[in-house]
Amino acid sequence: YTQLREKGKWTLRGEGLLWDSSWIKQNIEAISTASPSLWRTWQEIKSSGLCDKIWAFYTVKGGTHIWLRTREPIARVVLPIRQYYVDKEGNRLPVTRPLDMPVIQMHRWDSLAVGLFSSWWQKYPWYHRAVSYLQQLPDGVWQGYLEISPEQFVLGRTVHLPTALEQWEVYLRLIQPKEGGNACEKVILYIPGQIICQRNQSI
Repeated sequence: YTQLREKGKWTLRGEGLLWDSSWIKQNIEAISTASPSLWRTWQEIKSSGLCDKIWAFYTVKGGTHIWLRTREPIARVVLPIRQYYVDKEGNRLPVTRPLDMPVIQMHRWDSLAVGLFSSWWQKYPWYHRAVSYLQQLPDGVWQGYLEISPEQFVLGRTVHLPTALEQWEVYLRLIQPKEGGNACEKVILYIPGQIICQRNQSI
């Protein structure tokens, strides 16, 4: 790609959090060939799932231009043998570069859980900045951690997440300011109408 660009025959530009020309060069086979096909390159970039918009065209001087805008990731999903970024629609995006954002660790892909976390972050944008880690344990129970709070939050299984996420907001708004951030070691949030604080024994 660099050699073609230097000859003025090939220009690839992009924008977005996941834009990384080095990743494109290493992972899109079409642009590493001696005579890359515009259509083939467009197809390969499209199939990667990375881009929201792609514009491709030839110039009157015979140059090839591609401009793309990447999808905007909201979290990094860690599976046993794969990692993805995901956007708010739940699309799985390639990991092109490291980004500082919430990590969701699960044993297998759970689109319902990803969708629930995405909806929650859209309703309460503060949590997207505050959540550091969401982990699904082997028994299917979710637990969460915040950047600014020491408690371990138990969210129940995927079916319990709507209740747990709403009660997480209640806990931080009403209970934690009264009890203090170090009063609870573990907070159980998935039981409807109940927020259970398991107290830190050292206090």
